[in-house]
Amino acid sequence: MFQIMPILSAMMRNKGSVSLIIIQIALTLAIVSNATFIISERIAMMQRDTGLPVEEIFSVNSFFFDDRVDPIDQISLDARRLREMPGVISATSINQVPLSGSGDSWGVRDKREIEGAKVAYTGVYTGDHHTLSTLGQTVSQGRDFNADDVLHLRNEVQMPKAAIVTSALAKELFADENAIGKYIYTGPTDTAEPIEIIGVVAQMQGSWVHSDIVEKNVFFPVVNSWNSMTLVVRAEQSALDSIALEMEDVLLGLEKNRVVGEPRTMAKMKKRSYQRDRLMTNMLLVIVAVLIFITALGIAGVSIFNVNRRRKQIGTRRALGASKGDIVSYFMTESALIAAVGIVIGTLLTFTLNTFLMKQFSTTSLSLDYLLFTMVGIVLISQISAFWPAKKATHISPAIATRSA
Repeated sequence: MFQIMPILSAMMRNKGSVSLIIIQIALTLAIVSNATFIISERIAMMQRDTGLPVEEIFSVNSFFFDDRVDPIDQISLDARRLREMPGVISATSINQVPLSGSGDSWGVRDKREIEGAKVAYTGVYTGDHHTLSTLGQTVSQGRDFNADDVLHLRNEVQMPKAAIVTSALAKELFADENAIGKYIYTGPTDTAEPIEIIGVVAQMQGSWVHSDIVEKNVFFPVVNSWNSMTLVVRAEQSALDSIALEMEDVLLGLEKNRVVGEPRTMAKMKKRSYQRDRLMTNMLLVIVAVLIFITALGIAGVSIFNVNRRRKQIGTRRALGASKGDIVSYFMTESALIAAVGIVIGTLLTFTLNTFLMKQFSTTSLSLDYLLFTMVGIVLISQISAFWPAKKATHISPAIATRSA
């Protein structure tokens, strides 16, 4: 501690370089703390459990251009034929594919009236009684759809009588109450028909992985007569590629008056959905690495400059009996003081930057763990960076004190 006042005095005589390294440390703390926090959030989001057997599912679009084709009958035949293929676990047609980034979403209410009703926005899936098994879902409460529940709509509008919801949607609408047997409503308030919840699925992510409704989904047993439909196949992972290759020939063999799209695996859809997150994560990792490297170089550079600038002072101290350990301690303490001042200023910058990010990009509040971790890292870097110049200073001979400047 007795060295602090001489060190502060020496630092004040070299304000320019010391101020620059303090600013650099402060900026490094602010940027690295927030960047590592964002990186951690993005990685956690990409690694969330989707609730889907992602590696077992692929989809393909089928467009009928012949008006004589009945899409409902044809798609039913297609799915039945696909389910007969070796390696196929299940197949069906649905209106949207999870993790695809596109689809349907509605607002559903827990009452017919708007006033006083809870409204939840949710992804909406329509399909037959094979939908849940094809998506690898099991009903944790209640029951799955059966064939009698399914509505086949040909140019008419009719609401289903039953629905299955994910637990996240059930909790949004009914809190901790059992959702089985309760009703949800859609459409105009005066004519909205009750739709009974007959089953709850524990977890399934929907189409939009960055949306607040990603875990909130509802399934309706409805098949519409659309010329463009999406077939989804769940197959054993080892057979997935071969089935995808054969699929076009199988479908065209059943009905040639249509266009069959290219099969898309759910694994690729998931990868594409998180493409920007991976890019951002990689960019931030590079920025963090470069900042840490530059800061380490800066601290080492200032220490080397100070050692060269104070050679006579060091020689005098050695001549007066200062040990090599005292010399090392002097420069290590100086580096620690510079880091401490940078950390104090950097802490203010860190929270300012986090507030800006929260307002502009809807990020969450910075966890203090990341700030503390970065502080410790900067202290360690400052000490490591200053050690070699400090060690070099111990080789300065006491005889240099007798030489003229």
